[in-house]
Amino acid sequence: MGWMIKKPKITITFLMLLLIVGLITYFQLPKREIPEFTFDISTITTVYPGATPESVERNVTVPLEEQLSSVEGIKEMTSVSAAGISTIVLQLDEQANKEATISKIRQSVSDVSSQFSSEIQVPNIREDIQMGALNSYHLLANDRNDLYELGKILSNWQKEIESINGVRGTIIKGVPDHELVIALNSEEMAQKGTFFPKVMEALNAEFKTVPLGKEQVDENIQQLQLQTYQSTVDIENVFVGLTRLNEPVYLRDIGTVSVRQKQPIDIITYEGTPALSFTVLPEQGVDIPSVHKAVDDKIYELKQNLPSSISVDLFYTQNTIVEQIFKDLTFSFILSIFAVIFITVLGLKASSAFIVALAIPTSVVLGLIPLPYIGVDLNQISIVGFIIALGILVDDAIVVNDNIERRYQLGDDPLTGALNGTKEVRKSIITSTLAVVFTFFPLLFLSGGNGDFIKALPTVLITTIVASTVVSLTVVPIYMSWRKNKYDSRNGCEKIKDQKIGLLGNYIDAFSNWYGSKVLGKVVKSPRKISIIGLIICTAVYGLIPFMPFVFFPSADREEVTVDVTLPVGVTLDQTNEYLFEMADYIQKDNAVEEVSVYAGAGLPGLFGQMMAGSGNHTGQLLIRVDREKSSADELISTMTPKLQRDFTIAQIKMTTIETGPPTGAPIAIKISGPEIIKLIDISEAIKSEITLMSSSGMVVDDIGAPWPTTVFEPKREKLAEHGITLKEISEQIRLKTEGLPIGSFDDGLTNWDTRIVVDELKKGEELALDTLLLPSKRNRNEAYFSPPELISFDELLSEKETSQIQKIPHYEGERTITIRAYPGEADKAQLEAKINDIIGQFSDFKEYSIVVGGETEAQTEFFIEITKLFFIVIFLIYIVMAIQFYSLVTPLLVMSTVYLAISGAVLGLFLTQVGIGFMAVMGIVSLAGIVVRNSIVLIEFIEQRLREGYELYEAVQEAGKVRLRPILLTAFTAIAALIPISFSGDVLFQPLAISIISGLLFSTVFTVILVPAFYIALHQKNR
Repeated sequence: MGWMIKKPKITITFLMLLLIVGLITYFQLPKREIPEFTFDISTITTVYPGATPESVERNVTVPLEEQLSSVEGIKEMTSVSAAGISTIVLQLDEQANKEATISKIRQSVSDVSSQFSSEIQVPNIREDIQMGALNSYHLLANDRNDLYELGKILSNWQKEIESINGVRGTIIKGVPDHELVIALNSEEMAQKGTFFPKVMEALNAEFKTVPLGKEQVDENIQQLQLQTYQSTVDIENVFVGLTRLNEPVYLRDIGTVSVRQKQPIDIITYEGTPALSFTVLPEQGVDIPSVHKAVDDKIYELKQNLPSSISVDLFYTQNTIVEQIFKDLTFSFILSIFAVIFITVLGLKASSAFIVALAIPTSVVLGLIPLPYIGVDLNQISIVGFIIALGILVDDAIVVNDNIERRYQLGDDPLTGALNGTKEVRKSIITSTLAVVFTFFPLLFLSGGNGDFIKALPTVLITTIVASTVVSLTVVPIYMSWRKNKYDSRNGCEKIKDQKIGLLGNYIDAFSNWYGSKVLGKVVKSPRKISIIGLIICTAVYGLIPFMPFVFFPSADREEVTVDVTLPVGVTLDQTNEYLFEMADYIQKDNAVEEVSVYAGAGLPGLFGQMMAGSGNHTGQLLIRVDREKSSADELISTMTPKLQRDFTIAQIKMTTIETGPPTGAPIAIKISGPEIIKLIDISEAIKSEITLMSSSGMVVDDIGAPWPTTVFEPKREKLAEHGITLKEISEQIRLKTEGLPIGSFDDGLTNWDTRIVVDELKKGEELALDTLLLPSKRNRNEAYFSPPELISFDELLSEKETSQIQKIPHYEGERTITIRAYPGEADKAQLEAKINDIIGQFSDFKEYSIVVGGETEAQTEFFIEITKLFFIVIFLIYIVMAIQFYSLVTPLLVMSTVYLAISGAVLGLFLTQVGIGFMAVMGIVSLAGIVVRNSIVLIEFIEQRLREGYELYEAVQEAGKVRLRPILLTAFTAIAALIPISFSGDVLFQPLAISIISGLLFSTVFTVILVPAFYIALHQKNR
């Protein structure tokens, strides 16, 4: 790079152009709360109206699973067959081509569904699952019926909002859909001599016509069209048959046609006021603040047309969180810059500190340029990456600056000193930069959500450190040469030796001389003894690990707490809503609770990654907002959970808050697989009973649910045969009276209405009475035409009994599998895991049934196995780089010893602060591997330079210690200073990372300047 130093104008011009590009990149990079992580998951939902779970499993789920099992690219397949619906979830292999795999899945589903019976609806395939919403609004009214009238208005809102660039979709909850209902009266049908099959035949004849085609008239081709009814009112005029006296019968004579609201699946209440929610989902890669503004402006415009009884409240916006995060992290970033500059001023001249400080924004801006092409945006992870980089990126500038200053003190002229000073350390700097790059590069290959979550950190560190290396090897020597020229022209060359270097320059020089002569003087006398003592101390520190807390991802320091509530199946949505209201009032009495929102039914619209599984009329969620000045979310959960479980005993209750990382499953999950569902339930209940007896078990649930109360109608076969009545006719009549039969859709030119037909529809709360259901007997069908048929009551054809049936049948990889999930406290998790292994050992005699323990712990174990593999790859890559530099297989081991020392320091720091080992602490430990080797490389490289110049071993070591102590201390303390604001910020996510790096650097710096020289001398003596 000498030519770049010799051609400063060209170099600076080129650098300025890159800085302009970097600044433009900064303003174009999207800003968001956390990195985007999408799940390579596809869901297949198939509705089979009125079917039992067994029927859904047999006729829908199993055929689909058998076909999908042969599709390459599917990593995992799970399913649930519930009453009336099949849901299959496919997790795609990360290495597979997603588009090709989805295409194969679609084709397989299409092949199978073409063989389904007509009652089964076309499967719905959803390809993307993305966490997090942009905004969520509550529309509030004193009367819930006013909200129910907003269907058309909200449909227009959806079109308007979804047309905004950057909006992926919207979710409306709390507004029931409408449908067209044809309600028939059996008495009027009987009086008119018309029966249901004739009505269905007439409706099909009216609406299921075939296209007429075209005709050619002269030389013109004309389209032919049959005029059909276009209005819902006109449907009443459909001709359905003749009376016995040959009088026409129309639909209006035997029933009514009306547009009705469907049964709601959600009831939402905000602070006691009826509400509905309108949630906006962002597209991938968008800038949250700008899209939020566009959406909020449009909502403000749209709400002007709402009735006066309706108000709109912004319930949640990611933008507020983004703004707060960027405000806090920007403040930490600025503090870190000042802290780094302050440290450099202590050990360098003011002019030298200036160029080192200038390297900070220059390197950061240059490091931004590649980010858009790598898929990294500005979020809390990437900003913390820049903060970590602050302390590292000045290392190279400090080393280059210090060595050039040394050359000037030896008498070199401005250009020669800049060239020689840079050349002497260039190899070490490039090697140490490669060590940092090789440290973080493997982290880009972490799999799953953890990999997506952390990707920004290694990416930012790599790009910024590479940029800082380029700046250090070009801009710093150019500036130093220019400054020396200017100084010489004013003061003369000889006075440079008398200048004070830094505010503490004299003290640092004195300390360096003392260290080189006294400390290293003792080290060179007993290198082996010192090496052994140092290794024993560091190794002993590792013994603290079992006594440290473990938190994979801590709870976020946020105000939201979610309460999942599951009541016994069979309760109505209104009953669930009342129960949740009672619970909300109970929680509201806590003075730390600011507000409570009630979401009966399907729960929240996925605002915080807290979506309910297996939702229905018997489920719901509460969203609590906590006054963080009075209590934290975790504190409220720990105090409120036992109270709720004590006072609301019929419900399963789980309280959670937002985690700082990708969502994880239950801490402990037990999968029980086998052929017979009843046997699986028996094993599951036995295991649950054993676990529940443990005081440390917490909440224990399974994914099959409680049995569903069921009325079974047993046919009297002889009676059916006597009257010629089939089970199909029986089931059809019962269904017509309960839920009705869907008969497709009716398009009136404006709306495509779902259409349902009912006969003698049951009123709300009314029980089904068999004696009210009649079918004509077929045994006297040869009698006179005008003779009315004999009507047979269903109580003559059926007997009924009360029982229960399975609520749902889950599958894992095509096999019936029940999953038990336990949610113990963090402190009880390890104890419970040990006991669970003993419990499942009691069921080893069931040969056809397998029991596997997994869950969040299993996922975390897989992560640590993966990160351990990557760590060894990191060590190997760093070793190879240094082996090439030093042309030795042994010397790199000396350098790598600092990694061992640094990790012991990180362990000690985490233990003393009781922050705990988790995902980010491990990231900090991995980061240390690349950071701490830099000082060892610089120190050993200088020792070997002195040996090549003819110094004796002891002299070379002591001289290297004197010369290199300043840059070693400055680089270590600048990195520490950069992270101190993060460590004291109270951020639960980044504290472990900052503490592990700070304590590791402190520990390794002290031991590096003592043990590395001792290791080097001991090894050199042995080889000699």
